[in-house]
Amino acid sequence: MEKKDKMFDLEKSLYIRFNKKMIMQNIAKEFIDAKAEFLKSNGFEKSVEKLYDIVYVLKDLKEPTFEEEYILAEICNMLGKNIYASKIIDKYFKIANLIQMSKLKELQSKIESRDIWNTKIYRDLRDSKIKKDPTRLTVEDFIISQNTNGSYDIKISEKIKNIVILNKNMPNEPIWNDDTCFVFSEKKPDLYSLLLLIEYVIWVGQIKEELLNFYNRTDFRNKLPYVSAVWFDGLRVSDFYIDIDRNDNYSTEIILHDYLQNDYAFRLKIENFILKQIEYDPIL
Repeated sequence: MEKKDKMFDLEKSLYIRFNKKMIMQNIAKEFIDAKAEFLKSNGFEKSVEKLYDIVYVLKDLKEPTFEEEYILAEICNMLGKNIYASKIIDKYFKIANLIQMSKLKELQSKIESRDIWNTKIYRDLRDSKIKKDPTRLTVEDFIISQNTNGSYDIKISEKIKNIVILNKNMPNEPIWNDDTCFVFSEKKPDLYSLLLLIEYVIWVGQIKEELLNFYNRTDFRNKLPYVSAVWFDGLRVSDFYIDIDRNDNYSTEIILHDYLQNDYAFRLKIENFILKQIEYDPIL
């Protein structure tokens, strides 16, 4: 019985090693094809998606090999995510053999020679194109606390993982290491205020045509001549807040990143249910 068990373990080990080798060969081939398509098409959207498909597979590996992590570092560099690529390089610098070290130094040289301010950061936009259900809250989802200046913080329960803003999933988690709080009120919210807030969050999650029309008809610095759904799908929300005054008037600011302009950030300001201002900000 013991001999059979050892034989089974050996066969299982060989099976795992064989399949891992096959997976690596497939990934390497897919990477070569995707890389060629990416370079030939100058970063066409479909080629970016193929690179991200490989990234998702590689990041899911529990014990990646050097070759697998090196491919991941190469892809990160191609996608403009140099920080992630450099972390992989640093990880292997002390343990790499001569051949591996040569490859690491070559990739590091490519990273260091790039102009970080003019490096295009490619994102996977497939999720942003999917129509999302608005965040439907209940009164019980709000956690209200009074702060030191007498106004109120309105947090959203941790069971709500994402808040949909402009059809983008905004994680309900701390930003810049601060507390998770996006809503502030001058007065203690009553039932009417909370019901209005629920309606408002739904509206902010769904506005699209309103934003496109406002952008296209408003004059401001650094705007594109005309934007459409392609521009909207590429937007990324990095922060937002809602201020509510004593008369239940809403003042909202959303910080977005414009993918078509290499994630150039802008502020969108809304008063109640009316879009008021767009302002690009090079500091963001």
